[in-house]
Amino acid sequence: MEMFAAVMDDIAESRTFMTLLGFAFIIGFMILVYRKFRAISPVIPIIFIVGWNGAIMYLLGLDYTPLTAVLGSMTIGVASEYTILIMERCEEELARGMEFLDAIQIAVQKIGTAITASGMTTVFGFAALTLSTFNIISNFGIVTVITVGFSLLGAIVVMPAVLSLMYRYTGRTQAPAAIGAAE
Repeated sequence: MEMFAAVMDDIAESRTFMTLLGFAFIIGFMILVYRKFRAISPVIPIIFIVGWNGAIMYLLGLDYTPLTAVLGSMTIGVASEYTILIMERCEEELARGMEFLDAIQIAVQKIGTAITASGMTTVFGFAALTLSTFNIISNFGIVTVITVGFSLLGAIVVMPAVLSLMYRYTGRTQAPAAIGAAE
């Protein structure tokens, strides 16, 4: 029993470390690629998603296992793809000269549909794991389905709000290319 407690402590410690390391890698990569303050905007919804995952696991009474311990890193990987796609599509529409609200609406309509279709196929694929007779695999299926669902919600609902706040904070209503072209 003492060994089990030690293993669970190690899992908890490594889970936090893996999640923080995942955030550091994504933030570093985004700053390297974009070289702008907005580079962190896709990470903001992911912070919420990681928190939501922990809360729902607690509410459902799901324990962390070696499989569910990777949830934070997995969430960062899945959700960053979705949020980056929304940000990029919004930037493309702004570069075409659209106003911000129109750009974000088109971004969510166009790329949001593809993200939702992709995410739902992932949800249905992992949902099969929930039928496993092994609790560790069944619980992994449950948390993966929840993670992808929250990732979709974060990209389609939270990310547009984050972009809106970022653009309001920076005072921009168009992408830099569109501003230069308009002058």
